[in-house]
Amino acid sequence: MGRISRKLYAVILLAGCIFLMSCDNSSEGLHNGTTDNSVATDQNSIEGQNGEAWQLIEHLEDESVSVWGYQASDQFPYGYNVGKIEDEVVGTAILITPGTSIVVEETFESPVFLSIDYILHPWVAADSDGAVLSVSVENGGNIDSYMFNATDAFQNEVITIDQSSDNDIRITFSVQNKPGGDDICDWLILKNVIVDNSMPPVHKIFNEDGYVRSATYFSDEWPLNFWNSEMDDLDQDMKQIRNDGFDSIILVIPWREFQPELDPIIYNEYAFDKLERVMQAAEQNNLNVYARIGYTWDFYNDENENIVDRFCRLLGEDSVKDAWCSYCEKMYETLSAHSCFREAFLTWEDFWNTLGVCDEIFETARREKADYIGYQTWVEDNFALSEYNESFGTKYKSYTAIPVPQRTEPAMAAMYSFYDDFLIELLEMSQRYFPNLSMEVRLDWDVIYTPDGAQDYYKHTKTFECGKSYFTATMYGIPMGFQNVGERVSYQEAMEKTEYMLKMLKSQNGDKPVYVEQFIFADNTPKFINNAQIKEEEVNEYLENVAPILLDNSEGYGIWTYRNYCSNMLYNSQFALGEEGWKIRGDVAFKESDGSMACLLRQGASISQSVDKVRNHFDSEEYFVSFDVVEVELPGELTISVGTKSQTIELNESGKICVAFSGVGSFDIKVMSRDCTVKIDNIKLYSQVQQGFLYDENNEELQCIEGIRALNEQLCVY
Repeated sequence: MGRISRKLYAVILLAGCIFLMSCDNSSEGLHNGTTDNSVATDQNSIEGQNGEAWQLIEHLEDESVSVWGYQASDQFPYGYNVGKIEDEVVGTAILITPGTSIVVEETFESPVFLSIDYILHPWVAADSDGAVLSVSVENGGNIDSYMFNATDAFQNEVITIDQSSDNDIRITFSVQNKPGGDDICDWLILKNVIVDNSMPPVHKIFNEDGYVRSATYFSDEWPLNFWNSEMDDLDQDMKQIRNDGFDSIILVIPWREFQPELDPIIYNEYAFDKLERVMQAAEQNNLNVYARIGYTWDFYNDENENIVDRFCRLLGEDSVKDAWCSYCEKMYETLSAHSCFREAFLTWEDFWNTLGVCDEIFETARREKADYIGYQTWVEDNFALSEYNESFGTKYKSYTAIPVPQRTEPAMAAMYSFYDDFLIELLEMSQRYFPNLSMEVRLDWDVIYTPDGAQDYYKHTKTFECGKSYFTATMYGIPMGFQNVGERVSYQEAMEKTEYMLKMLKSQNGDKPVYVEQFIFADNTPKFINNAQIKEEEVNEYLENVAPILLDNSEGYGIWTYRNYCSNMLYNSQFALGEEGWKIRGDVAFKESDGSMACLLRQGASISQSVDKVRNHFDSEEYFVSFDVVEVELPGELTISVGTKSQTIELNESGKICVAFSGVGSFDIKVMSRDCTVKIDNIKLYSQVQQGFLYDENNEELQCIEGIRALNEQLCVY
């Protein structure tokens, strides 16, 4: 019966508990937490030519399916030796063990394809001497038998079945020992057992040239204002990225900046022109392009629209969904026109702020939000009212009385599940307009609470398969799996967690290729200062040794912070768009200087910009204004103001200026010439310099660039 020693069983349970307790928070590169193990099985279905595919897990209790050899047993953490199971490693699946079998007797339209994903459960694989999945197909008196060796990694097999008569097809699944072997620890897991009359699923190679090595590209700015910057060193940047061993770039494309208006739909042609420039430069430098579409943040026209509201409207307004679909279609047409374009993905991060509805203080407001975003309808579709009340300790008398929960309420588990279903639905809708679009899935576990006050975790596993995309994108950061109480860990400890997290994802996404497009090996985000980090002196050792883990558990990776960047809150900060975004007074001109646009301020002239507080992503006691003085035509005084504070400086020569402010009140900025005539460029207002540890903000090499080059060389496998 696939038995296991009680000692090993106790170890498995203890390991599971420790893992649940240790997965805590992460950041804006490493995010917050997660709970429910459930995987919505309807997301695994594949539509056949004549209707939906037939899935074993959905029909396990039908009269047409028989389960043989069932025994209740404390040798298994599920309490039995065969049947439907759920755990954090394999998700929702079917367990069969030696001495058990599952028999299906059904009539299917001919021909059909039987697709099976299977694995030897990773919890016990090391203690098994090998197991074989046995599949027999009895069809009109003919019996075909198949034997597949199981390992601790998901494998897929597709069997073609021709219906030879009107009789049922009889399919039997069982477990056999290898010759001379025993049945100890032979826990065989079936997942995505599908009978379909469409073409068999194709497991594509993520990149035919080998392991993908990407650098996210936003030049000398950051994604929030990159698309309105000048890109002065575009070609040189592409060459540098290629020389560091990367074969591709990732572009972060903001939804609003490219589609500023939704009704009627308006596109920003300037942004699309810049996208064309980048695509051409990548192509000329033999770099492939991956794209993150639908990025949340940008500064385009943000005085008139809170960008978070736009994303929330996706849940409640059909016109916004229509505009989103149009955006996806145009992005696909634009990107796919270039031979260097490879794939694109959404991310859960860009829609995470929709959960801000849970922060409303008053229940009346949260009830209105629940109606608007469809939460009440979702609850009605997924829960009996009595079940919802019992599960989450509530006493609502109707579905229309249910509000979105606050974050500390037990019903937050349902809200996370609603959010995941929204992502799945949005992705599937988007894939109709952007073929093979994938999604960065959330590996972090979110803390939730039971009605009796106990702490638990919600896990977003049901999103892992990414609809019809053939690959899964994800962000991975060092804090995942640690307690995150300020610990500094060895590179070996970090590698163990890296392997566990990526193996877990791989085992729950149908064994699709995994693209770790945000590989955060170090981070200096102030909000997450207590997150676990690799000891500073061991980071390069981690980079130089992690390649085998990445190769075994993923098909590509990407760096987020290739070059350190300032959290610059200014739109059109390099004056690429002339005066756009700026208010000007007096004699102001925007002119080219050595091929780069700059701002000329004559005596008494000024430029100013209103800066909404939503642009401030890093709260700080101190903020900085920096800019380049390109030329001093007439020496004199220049006054810089931020909010209520001002400083006056004497300018006599060109160079870089940086001044600090505290207690500013607001972030509105003004630069005024009192009695000088100067040409300035590259103005920044920021509080944080985000570290990637590869290149500083002046493009000078930092301590980890050699480690990344070594990693890329090891990953350069063809």
